[in-house]
Amino acid sequence: MMTRLPASPRLRAASVASLAFALSAAPILAAPAFAETQLRARYDVTLMGIGIGTASLQAGIDRASYDVTMSLRMTGLAKFLTGGQGAAAARGGYVGAAVTPTAYALNTRGKEKSQVIRFALAGGAIRQISVEPPVKTKDTVPITEADQRGIVDPLSALVMPVAGSGELLDKSSCDRTLPVFDGRQRYDVALHYDRMETATAAPEAKDSYSGKVIVCKASYRAIAGHKPGREQVTFMEQNKDMEVWLAPVAGSRALIPWKISVRTPIGTAVITATSFVTETKEKAAGAKGVDL
Repeated sequence: MMTRLPASPRLRAASVASLAFALSAAPILAAPAFAETQLRARYDVTLMGIGIGTASLQAGIDRASYDVTMSLRMTGLAKFLTGGQGAAAARGGYVGAAVTPTAYALNTRGKEKSQVIRFALAGGAIRQISVEPPVKTKDTVPITEADQRGIVDPLSALVMPVAGSGELLDKSSCDRTLPVFDGRQRYDVALHYDRMETATAAPEAKDSYSGKVIVCKASYRAIAGHKPGREQVTFMEQNKDMEVWLAPVAGSRALIPWKISVRTPIGTAVITATSFVTETKEKAAGAKGVDL
């Protein structure tokens, strides 16, 4: 049965330490040392072509598991208006193209709104969860236990392994539906092939990947936790201007977004990689973790 973690007495006192706690809470089975591909990527964030922030992503991907962290910081006027910054972390495993997360944590801070979300999973289902501030459920579609099974968190959704041994950038690599649960809402993001493109890193990005990427069109469908008929939900479900550019993570069977573009009511928001660097390292056997 799913249980809720005790709420923190002071939301604003929460920090990135909560991310480490949530991840260390997921059990890790010991295994022999083996090679792990590590990715370090940096992104620029724009709205209507104007720079509003930067993001960084670090991921470790081995033969059957992954861990990923991401941070986002608003800059310029966006920082002045929102004070926005955040960090998230996730870990889990995969078989073929199926991703099964085991832990997720998110910490965002702004001038007027902050939140801390943590949950642990087992067998693809939420087992323990903490959401601060608490979820408002008035007039929303109820989130059932069924809605919290067979899901991926928003960060694990960025890790897209490809089954088999064929070409990573094959058209079929786009064809997948991501059943996302973010702690407040459950929704599907469906991807399908659109075209091929060539991505180029920033000139100063030493050792970065530049080359072919596969472009997937994306569509959104609300499942639960949302208010039916709400203008924002309707806009997203009818939005035809969403796409994801997927780049291969060298040394692995995974794709990770190089670029994400989404039309919003006030203009197109784009996050684009300026650096995408991979390296292979020997990974030591893991130690057992402690259950939440």
